[in-house]
Amino acid sequence: MISVSYLVSYDYDLLLTSIKQLYDDVDKIVLAIDSESKTWSGNTFKIPDSFFDEVKLFDKKNIIQLYFDQFYLPDLTPTECESRERNMVLKKLGKGWKIQLDVDEYIYDFKKTAKYLNKYWYLNLFPKLTPICFQGKLITLFRELPNGYLYIDNEEKFPFITNQTVNTRTRSNNKIKNHFSNIKVIHQSWARSEEQIHLKIKNWGHRDDFDTEIYFQFWKGLNSSNYKEFQDIHPIVPEVWNVLEFMPSNSIDDLIAKFEINNVQVPQSLSNKTIFKAGIKRLIRK
Repeated sequence: MISVSYLVSYDYDLLLTSIKQLYDDVDKIVLAIDSESKTWSGNTFKIPDSFFDEVKLFDKKNIIQLYFDQFYLPDLTPTECESRERNMVLKKLGKGWKIQLDVDEYIYDFKKTAKYLNKYWYLNLFPKLTPICFQGKLITLFRELPNGYLYIDNEEKFPFITNQTVNTRTRSNNKIKNHFSNIKVIHQSWARSEEQIHLKIKNWGHRDDFDTEIYFQFWKGLNSSNYKEFQDIHPIVPEVWNVLEFMPSNSIDDLIAKFEINNVQVPQSLSNKTIFKAGIKRLIRK
């Protein structure tokens, strides 16, 4: 079984682009929405009824579930709110592989990912003995230009698939085996309108980690003529985003299709020896 969770907030309009990439090959999708319409920073957002109508119309298999709860707590930092919400949602996904995505993350060529996960079905028989987290590789879209997208394609790893029901921080669990799967995920992180980016940096979990206004002005100044002049541009860990690249495209769907055609995605095989050794040790300790 493969289940997927999304944390839905002010950028709800990106959700269906992500769901379309994987819908045919998953068993359950859970959409987590704050019951008081609060972001992790305590700001208010509004999701129109038309969005829910659109989701319902799209859900031909009847596998999309809405999960409303109080995910913002004023005595927690944005990152603490995020970690808490992700753990609450994990428990709603049930048994099997649990994929944790944001609405602006797109796994292109998902059939290969599903085949890869189903290959290791047995790791979900006794997940407490064989805990694992799969890491993927982000392709970060940084700026949408009139004729295409600026993006970063490097070795930025991120955890997003697990057989557990608890993370230690956001989507991470550093207490279990982490395997780099090389599954590539397009992240429409910064490739949005100026209004959307301003809203994003006021509300996301890293809001307090850098001077968001200065970075916003830098982002606004990038174009197809000057982007090669800048390197190491990540706002918190500069070297993670070392080089900007450009791909001509007329829409996000067009860009995803081009990545699927031009970038063959072959997930890296997993050696089970270490996982089962750790499981045996856990069993003996009990």
